[in-house]
Amino acid sequence: MRIAMLHPTLTWRGGAERQLLILAKELQQTGHTVEIFTCAINNTCFPELTRELTIHQIQPPLIQITPPQKRTFSTRLAGRFRGYTVDLPAMAYLGKKIPPNFDLINNHNSPTQWAAFFAKSKLKIPIVWTCNEPPFWYSNPKQKTGLGNINRPLYSGFDKTTVNYIDMIVSNSLAGNYRIQNAYNRTSEVIYPGITTDLLHAASGQSIRSKYGLENTFILLQVANIAQDKRQSDSITALHYITQKHINIKLIIVGHGPKDELITQSRRLNVEEKVLFLQNCTDEELAEVYAACDVFLFPAEITWGLAVIEAMAASKPVIVSVKAGVSEIIQNGINGFVFNSPNAKNMAQIVEQLIADPNLCHKIGSNAYQYTKGKLSWKTYSKHMETIFEKTLLVNNKKSNH
Repeated sequence: MRIAMLHPTLTWRGGAERQLLILAKELQQTGHTVEIFTCAINNTCFPELTRELTIHQIQPPLIQITPPQKRTFSTRLAGRFRGYTVDLPAMAYLGKKIPPNFDLINNHNSPTQWAAFFAKSKLKIPIVWTCNEPPFWYSNPKQKTGLGNINRPLYSGFDKTTVNYIDMIVSNSLAGNYRIQNAYNRTSEVIYPGITTDLLHAASGQSIRSKYGLENTFILLQVANIAQDKRQSDSITALHYITQKHINIKLIIVGHGPKDELITQSRRLNVEEKVLFLQNCTDEELAEVYAACDVFLFPAEITWGLAVIEAMAASKPVIVSVKAGVSEIIQNGINGFVFNSPNAKNMAQIVEQLIADPNLCHKIGSNAYQYTKGKLSWKTYSKHMETIFEKTLLVNNKKSNH
């Protein structure tokens, strides 16, 4: 197969970006021709993967594509109008620049469904949308009030129209499928992403503990690009609760994004000296960070959470919000912990339980590793996606012959 993959930008090390690039690599290794089309790319986005792939940067004229981690207050305010002023024209340009001779389009993060729609109108080939998350306009009530109403025609009209032209939607969890049903009244094929366990399991974490003076410290970790839906503020509040009883404890937050509000919060809660922010970690460095931590926190309410299974592959006990898609693979108290709201208090209680029982901490982490090793792999994920592509092409060919 010749597959055109679409992604808005490749400008940071995010879970969706890793998923896209590894899938492309796996498909390429099995003999498929894969080319990636994106509006922006830089060297911070997994250069160890991008250098092995064919990637085309389609920069729309007169449109400034701002990476999320570099958006200022003014650009975030302008983001209320971003769908009309940046996303729609950029995706129209991207979709129309996809060349012929591809068999199928596999678009990933929103709003590439718009680019795929424009590409299909020209190329007449099927679309498989790997929908990690429908646009937040559908799931966040605040998006539909005040200035958010400006975007109502864009999403309730144009967006839903473009999705009608998509042949197959793939989600990475039942939670993702639920959001897709609510947004578009369509179902999706659920395929859990994979994980590479070797590097994560082999790391020791000593370099991180030595570098930051954490040898005798109980370390909490959250890995996620900084954003409201990733809820780093809950982890900081949980740290505040825990420090009322335990002194030698710190929180490491790894991820891009504006951290001023989190720094202000940590200062207000008197835990500023106990929070360490890291970014631009290579895979090797990130593996060391995972290995250095004692417990992994994930209060995010998103449709998956690749960082959770990375922590599990590093043999760490994970504490995950029930509203995260990845909670579906957690057996509570066996290979991790799942909590309901209030997030901060419940996370703090579980952490205190693990501090008091190191054997439980080790047992949960060991079970987590065994689960990821036995159940999740990128090769399996790639084979499932390959099957979806083949079925979509077969159905499309039958339609064409009638």
